[in-house]
Amino acid sequence: MEFFKDNLDLIRKKDDILYEKLLGLDIDDKNYTIVETKNGRYTLKVRDYDSIKETVTFLHSKYNPEREAANFAKMQFDEKSRINIIYGFGLGYHIEKILEILDIDDILYVVDLNLEVFKIALKLNDLRHILSDKRLKLIISDDEKWVAKEFKALLSEKNKFVIYPPSIKTIPNKYSYFKFLMEDWNMKKSITDKWVELLRDNFEKNKKIVCENIGVLFNSYKNKPIIIVSAGPSLNKNKHLLKKIKGKAFIFSVGSALKPLIKVGVKPNMFCIIDPQPITYKQIEGFEDLDIPLVFLNTASAYTVSKYKGPKYVAVNRSSECEKPEYLIDMGGSVATAVMDMAIKFGGNPIVFIGQDLAFTNGEHHADGNMYGEDERVKSLPNMRKIRGQNGEILDTTLGLLSFKYWIENKIKDNPNIEFINATEGGAYIEGCKHMKLQEFIDKYIK
Repeated sequence: MEFFKDNLDLIRKKDDILYEKLLGLDIDDKNYTIVETKNGRYTLKVRDYDSIKETVTFLHSKYNPEREAANFAKMQFDEKSRINIIYGFGLGYHIEKILEILDIDDILYVVDLNLEVFKIALKLNDLRHILSDKRLKLIISDDEKWVAKEFKALLSEKNKFVIYPPSIKTIPNKYSYFKFLMEDWNMKKSITDKWVELLRDNFEKNKKIVCENIGVLFNSYKNKPIIIVSAGPSLNKNKHLLKKIKGKAFIFSVGSALKPLIKVGVKPNMFCIIDPQPITYKQIEGFEDLDIPLVFLNTASAYTVSKYKGPKYVAVNRSSECEKPEYLIDMGGSVATAVMDMAIKFGGNPIVFIGQDLAFTNGEHHADGNMYGEDERVKSLPNMRKIRGQNGEILDTTLGLLSFKYWIENKIKDNPNIEFINATEGGAYIEGCKHMKLQEFIDKYIK
């Protein structure tokens, strides 16, 4: 394949460091199998090994990778931006099709951490017309820090970012956190795309509700203990103890923990709902007339919010929808992370987690059994992640829960003057927290 040398020469003109790395790179054949497709082109069978299992991914269609690439490009780049970023070069089929769509003054940055796959692409396909295109910029290296720095500098609301999903599977395991970030972004984008109409409908209905923004309470609880109550399965161990601290700490509950608390005689100071789905009504069903303030995200289920007759505050996480920027919250992706951000903005210290398992402790979903009709016991599935528990045990979790764990840990790092305590008594180990039993916290901190 005489074009391989020409491909490399074009790489040298774009990035001499990448060129030198490719020259000295040996490809590990056990991880990659070249497969001829039905239309006479090539795809790549990629084997990914970790400590638990082996997974196999085809980088492109086994039948017609060019047609697949054209469909991908058309779907992802129907709304163009002048600056476009994609993670995953693959074998180059989709890169070619994207460049065909972009205007002459547009730019396409391609990010990738797998040099082996990139070198295979240079060997298998004549990419001279792509690599000589001045609109193409390469951020391809095995230097994770450099790639992350260059990539981060490009991210903005104006620039379009797309992931070529099969390329996530080719990110080497030594770059596990970067791989997680790509998977997490891809998952959240899929969820947002799925719910965009529902979110818009909720927003339009909720903005008619007359209530104060939760920002009016920021800095109102300076240096007071705030207990964040989530609905993980470990909540059953210690929720009853919260009766001992009534009036001595601010109890801030997620919506799904409201019923479990009420049933044991614990009345939280506030609870929060952010989920856009009407099924969240189950969290308040039978308790619609409580005098406990509800904080709802402005895109939360309008049905659920309308059914609750108690006092309300609205929370906003988009600057375009908030009249006072200082009232914005950082949602973090879950109701527990949203509550954590509000607790910090309230001025709470210490901030204490209970029911924050972030994993399927004892194979259970949450403290209130099958609230949403799911099986009470969680089935271990191949796509589950493994996480270290508080006692060194290995627990099953999901990509979403792992995302929330990392978010919480980063938020803790960003607030070194606040003491964070994990009194969940089970579930994942949260970096940056003191870990203790709830009774121990009460004995030491509540007067």
